Amino acid sequence: MLLSVPYSIRMVSGDTDNVSSEIEWVVDDPPAISKTAQTDAEDATAHMRAVQAHRFEVIQSKQDLLAVEEVKDQVKLLDHQLSAAHQAITSMGRGTLFADEVGLGKTIEIGMVLKEMDLRETRDSFLILTPAQLAPQWQHELEEKFGLEFVCNYDDAFQGFDAHDRIVASVDTAKGKRHRQDVLDRHWDVLVLDEAHYVRNEDTKRYNLIQEIDYQEALFATATPIQNDVSDLYSIINLIRPGLLGTKREFQNRYLADNDASELKNADDLQRKLDRVMIRNRREETDIDFTNREVRTNAFDPTADERRLYDTVTDYVRSNYSSENAAHLVLLLLQKEVVSSPSAVASTVEKWLRGEGAATVHDREHLQEIKDLADGIETTTKQRRLRDIVETIHERLDKTRVVVFTQFRSTQQEIAESARKLDQPVHTVDGDLSSKEKDEVVSQFESEGGVLVATDSISEGRNMQFCNVMVNYDLPWNPMEVEQRIGRIDRIGQEREVHVFNLALEDTVEEFVLEKLYGKINLFTQSIGGLRDILSRKEQSGADFEQEVFDRLRTADNRDELENNFEEMAVDLEDNKEAAEKMGDFNRSVFENFDFGGGEA
Repeated sequence: MLLSVPYSIRMVSGDTDNVSSEIEWVVDDPPAISKTAQTDAEDATAHMRAVQAHRFEVIQSKQDLLAVEEVKDQVKLLDHQLSAAHQAITSMGRGTLFADEVGLGKTIEIGMVLKEMDLRETRDSFLILTPAQLAPQWQHELEEKFGLEFVCNYDDAFQGFDAHDRIVASVDTAKGKRHRQDVLDRHWDVLVLDEAHYVRNEDTKRYNLIQEIDYQEALFATATPIQNDVSDLYSIINLIRPGLLGTKREFQNRYLADNDASELKNADDLQRKLDRVMIRNRREETDIDFTNREVRTNAFDPTADERRLYDTVTDYVRSNYSSENAAHLVLLLLQKEVVSSPSAVASTVEKWLRGEGAATVHDREHLQEIKDLADGIETTTKQRRLRDIVETIHERLDKTRVVVFTQFRSTQQEIAESARKLDQPVHTVDGDLSSKEKDEVVSQFESEGGVLVATDSISEGRNMQFCNVMVNYDLPWNPMEVEQRIGRIDRIGQEREVHVFNLALEDTVEEFVLEKLYGKINLFTQSIGGLRDILSRKEQSGADFEQEVFDRLRTADNRDELENNFEEMAVDLEDNKEAAEKMGDFNRSVFENFDFGGGEA
């Protein structure tokens, strides 16, 4: 018979609902008892310790991530990613903010959590909300890496937010009049919000939507939880764990020095609370050896025929532009095509001459002149330069692998025909291919080598770390699109130096964009998060980047005015860059003494 021994339970760390919290069994001091009774008491204590040890074994067995074994062939999990996923599942309660620095794989961490929930069958309904351009990428990565099938709001099969249990959607689609009520009318087991800093403003429809969604568990992700001041952090945390930081006034009074959003007080207390909801890893704290990126930007002198074609197209664009109708969209397209390839220009103009989509385009004689000039160019300057690059790579590497990006189908065909003359395997991928077909082409490229000629249909969602050479045959005017291209090969898992070649024609819009704009923001050394911050500031001013480039080009009467126009735009970009860098420094200063996500799995 065991002697009844008084004891108490004390939680050593974490919340009372935290399954991984340590529990101390504290035996109260007993009154004086006989030796036999003391032995019985010791036996009772040993028994309780054995029971507790068994309980911890059971808990630990439940904490082991089943998903690790399931995804090991698809995902090379890094230590910090595994630790973050483990921490989110075992010790973060009903919500987690994944705040790793850019490039450390927050999508992988959340994917691991979702996979674990799927394997344990603990959650049924999942809603993932992202910026519009990232929704298909999330859908693809969850299926490819974790075997999780989600319907995307851009899919033909999407029937509404009340018709599916696993949805990836644009946050702006979800907040729109057509779908908002359907999103709010049901309970979601898990809500995932990517780029959570976009909902930091409490006075926006995005914030109100997230605040009103009925969900059990939240997984938010952002590399920049603070955009303007520490109040941004409060807004995001309050969506994930309402009340954790008190009311907004209480938060300001307790943590901001004299209500100054640029200076903290009681930082240790704030850290303890953030530790309960936030995981943050920094690049320098991981064991990832990021490779170097070498970028070669060459502006080549076009031939006389190419120069004549460019000038003729530019003159046509300027004389036919009108912001009052849709013509400016097709003219912008034509201006992009003329620095890509003659075949791209000829293809578009030929359609207009046939009356396809040219209702607002005038001057058939001028169009015919453009087509004749384009048809008369057989070999272009960019074709010759691309051949030089491929031949050089072929001489230096055992297996040639070069990815060539273009925005236009006609240019893609022209590149492929030219590359085949180099006796190299040539692969093409564009938006007409299904996701499975794209995967097959990329797989063939990996095994056979050669040249992959791709449109921007794979600039997101396809990772090709097996290749380390990329050519931007033509350049998108939006720097985010350029970085997304490079991000296909320059990412975690790339073990070699990345080489990027930018081809441009001298004294054209490409050269101005490269030198004046991309140069000012150091595009090719910027993180993608930094680019988003720079461009988001421009978007807040109501200016569309590509439209502004086009306007600066078409309104210039001569080269000097064109240079001045682009210089003004470059100064604005540089101001945005400096503001974004200052905010990045502030972010780091706020968190520099914090030790988020430091525990090991």
